[in-house]
Amino acid sequence: MKVSSPLALALVTAVALLASNRAHAEWGEATGEPGHFGVVLDAAAEWGGDNLIDVVYRHGDTQHIKAGQGVTLGGGIHYRPVGLPVDFAATVGWKFVRTSDYDTDLGIDRAVIEFTGTVPLTHHFWVTAGPVWHTATRLNGDGYVPDVDFDDSVGGMVGFGWRWVGVRYTYMKYHGDF
Repeated sequence: MKVSSPLALALVTAVALLASNRAHAEWGEATGEPGHFGVVLDAAAEWGGDNLIDVVYRHGDTQHIKAGQGVTLGGGIHYRPVGLPVDFAATVGWKFVRTSDYDTDLGIDRAVIEFTGTVPLTHHFWVTAGPVWHTATRLNGDGYVPDVDFDDSVGGMVGFGWRWVGVRYTYMKYHGDF
């Protein structure tokens, strides 16, 4: 999955600017108290990436289903070591996207496993990065197109945000038998 390079450049620039002006962050400001495990609940709406399939409707409209598009719901655990301003998290989620036509089940499903490190910055800002693994990735053609099972894919992500809201860029390539 690829997101346009202007978005990646903007993200890298913003992270660099935030990191260069960084002052000492208060413990617990962004990710919890050091030395304690906690629960992570994760929800994301994601878009972008390469076109996987174009759906053409009877009335002439089209919908592009992209590799990075979908909704992810997940959860896991996090731990912030004493003496380090980094919160480590491991999450497992399910990412899915469907066509806008409710009469079909055409779409993409996948399990998402992430290991991230998040560093709190001042004023409740944060930066994060880590590896991402997509497994059980499947394009369900629902009889309109052949189903496609993709190989497991490993990529990386970087992101930044403020409090509970953030943006991120994930780099990943899918491979499968078409």
